[in-house]
Amino acid sequence: MIDPGLVGVISILVTTIIAVITMIRSAKDSRDRARPYVTAKFVEAMASSRMYFVVENFGQSAAYNVTIAFDSSLSSAEPNRNDYGSYIRRMYQGPGLTFGPGDSRRSLYRNMLDEQRRKGEVVAPDRLTGMIRYFGPDRRKQYCESIVLDLTGLRYRVDTTRSDRDIEQRLKRIGDRIGQLRRLEKRGVEALEELVERTHERPGHRFLIAEDNERADNHIP
Repeated sequence: MIDPGLVGVISILVTTIIAVITMIRSAKDSRDRARPYVTAKFVEAMASSRMYFVVENFGQSAAYNVTIAFDSSLSSAEPNRNDYGSYIRRMYQGPGLTFGPGDSRRSLYRNMLDEQRRKGEVVAPDRLTGMIRYFGPDRRKQYCESIVLDLTGLRYRVDTTRSDRDIEQRLKRIGDRIGQLRRLEKRGVEALEELVERTHERPGHRFLIAEDNERADNHIP
């Protein structure tokens, strides 16, 4: 026969263990929700053929000492105006940057079309890999996020920048014209309302006008 006291002790121990595990998981979930999350991506400019390298903190707390170790495909030359990759590598080498919650930093990565590129421009690679490292607010735990970005699908896109701008300008002109017509309509309504008000103020006025017109038609002095 099982001792009831032993069953009670085991029950208390199991309940305590479950409570401790729940508390540990809850604390971890809370830390995960509050920690910074730094990611990188390519963003295409809507009205141009330029591609940007964007680093952003999606987390709920600040990220400190953010650095990125890129692979060897990104230029490691001294930064210059014709080598965008060299600027990006130097920017994230260190000392690390600080990103508050929601902060982002955008850097020009490359011009997608050959005719848009500068003479002597160093073309950044289609595929970019690396490792983002940063610290949370306590400055003790370091987080690491690997990045793998690829431009292959966008490199052969059909550029419609000029058509998009033309459509945008046409829509703007149509909007301006509609605005002008609405203002004219408003003025006409206001003029009619003013005429009606004057007629109500002088109810016999229109009859006097009609009588004068009748005399004029009949040549009555």
